[in-house]
Parts: sequence; C-alpha cells; structure tokens
Amino acid sequence: MILRKTLLIGLLLSAAGAGMANEPKSSSAEAVALLKKAQEYLKTNGLEKSIIEFNNPNSPFNSKSDINKHGDLYLYSVDPKGFQVVHGINPRIRGTNKFDMRDVDGVYLIREFVRVCFATPEGRGWVNYRWPNPVSKQMEDKAGYVERIGNTDLCLGTGIYK
Repeated sequence: MILRKTLLIGLLLSAAGAGMANEPKSSSAEAVALLKKAQEYLKTNGLEKSIIEFNNPNSPFNSKSDINKHGDLYLYSVDPKGFQVVHGINPRIRGTNKFDMRDVDGVYLIREFVRVCFATPEGRGWVNYRWPNPVSKQMEDKAGYVERIGNTDLCLGTGIYK
C-alpha cells in the first residue's frame, strides 16, 4: 500500500514537471515585437512615464497580455556602466549596478548586454545565458535581446527561455 502511494505520488510529480516543461514559451519574434512596442511607448510617453510603466509588474510588458501572450517576458534596462533603472519583475535590481553579475555558469550577462548595445554598430542583439524562469521557477537556458533607445545611454531588453 505504501509502495503504491509512493509510486502514485512520483507519477503525479513527474506529470506536473513534464507539464511545466511543456508550457508555451515566447519566441524570439515575440520578444523583438515586445521591444518594438516598448520603443513605441517610449516615443509616445517619454522616458519618465515609460520607466514607471516598464517597472510595473502588472504592466502588459511584464505580465500575460496581448503583447506578452505567455507572460514569460519582462523588460529590463542597462546603461553603459551596467546600471539598471528598469526591471519589470524584480524591484531589488532597480537602481543598482549589476555590471559584474554572472549567471550560474559564470557568464557576465550585463557586460555582454552592454557590449552588444553600445559597442556594436547595430546597437541591438542577443546574449545567451542561464536564468530562473518566473513562470516555471526553474533554471533555464535564456537568450536576452537588447536594443539601444535612440541616441541615449540606455538599452532596453527582454528575453526568451529556450
């Protein structure tokens, strides 16, 4: 009897884990589209209002919505020195310098965002790293997409879990 209960619990937990792994995830095209919407919002509303909106966890940019269909995207920002004024889901990161932050594999992800954003002619691109998924609560492979905001010293980013 105990063995049956143990097996049943194990099967249920496996099924729950498999279900989480099969949760729909945003695509690279959806991430780029979200950043495009954020850039449009910035042009219409200005930097100050945009920062308030982008820092709101309930904003359509950071939660399940028409522009964030799976709810697994959120916005963040970096300046050339790694200072972050925007983080859509973690208020402890806002207003801090994370230039030396690494992922679990030692990748300096903020340094890479800064390099892609400010040291490439395009001012935008992808960075690969591993990060906790706010939906699955698991450590997952992630690709962060960053774009420079016009001629400013600010970059906006979001990322997809692979």
